[in-house]
Amino acid sequence: MTMKAIFERKPSDFNLRSFKVSKTIRLPIEIFENVLQNPLRDYAFIQENIEQMHCDSSGVYHCLLLTGEGRNDGLLVESEGYGYCRYASYVPNISALTFPALQQFNQKLTKAVDYIVSTGTQNTTEGNWIIGFDELAQQTGFEHDFNITDTLLDMLHEREEVANVELDDSSIDMCYYLNFCPQYGGHPEESEPEQLPESTMPVSRLKDLLHLHWEDIHLLHKDVEVQPATIVELDERTLTDAGKEAWTDVLDAEVVKIYNGYYGLQMELDKVKPSRLEEFSSMLAGYCPVSDYEKWVTQEESIPSQSPQMKL
Repeated sequence: MTMKAIFERKPSDFNLRSFKVSKTIRLPIEIFENVLQNPLRDYAFIQENIEQMHCDSSGVYHCLLLTGEGRNDGLLVESEGYGYCRYASYVPNISALTFPALQQFNQKLTKAVDYIVSTGTQNTTEGNWIIGFDELAQQTGFEHDFNITDTLLDMLHEREEVANVELDDSSIDMCYYLNFCPQYGGHPEESEPEQLPESTMPVSRLKDLLHLHWEDIHLLHKDVEVQPATIVELDERTLTDAGKEAWTDVLDAEVVKIYNGYYGLQMELDKVKPSRLEEFSSMLAGYCPVSDYEKWVTQEESIPSQSPQMKL
């Protein structure tokens, strides 16, 4: 997500000030943009609300919050008795300022996510950690509610430490990437008797191997157990341009090895979220909305003759 902010070149410090929003004014979008471009001009709506703005004895700025219709950004203004933006601060997203309840909600969710990630990664010795909802409520104030748990799961998936998340009625089962787990020491049976030299072979990615035609293949994750769906056919023609863009992270996954295993032909991948790998396989197997499948997967009548087949 792209946002806008003010950047100062070589700032000596940031003089942060406490503030309270006395009044929010929603302006027509063209007027708000004019204020952003010409903050030192006098404006009637600032002059008319001078009494709403002052700096109190505690040093707290009491401000107007200016925003435009349909805009998420805003401008805090303390005019110090004038009709222009004598003191002002740009705010990229004003939702937390206009809805205090949303700010409290965001803080509670953020605290819960930070606790789940930090507690799990710092204590697990295997990469897995289970946190009960009772513990989470006691430590962070987060109460289990199915209406907001989906948001919590989405936030956890966005953390770079998290490989996978599973939810049941009483707890959250976490799986973390092992390089974020300082207590993980590896397994003796997995250790090498001697240090092997680093490979200089180039890394192959899934998209690099799609010039071949794969049949009945199963995509697995290197570190996390996933439930693979059978992909009947997969090659460089399988996905549309929209599909390749939507699944870039999966196509960029590193190929660790290809072998015949429990499921048949298996390709083991790394540097990709396990959840995304499962979703990709399920999508190609047809377990997704028809509109998504038609948008992401090339239809049979538009596929030319196939490239050589690969079977192990």
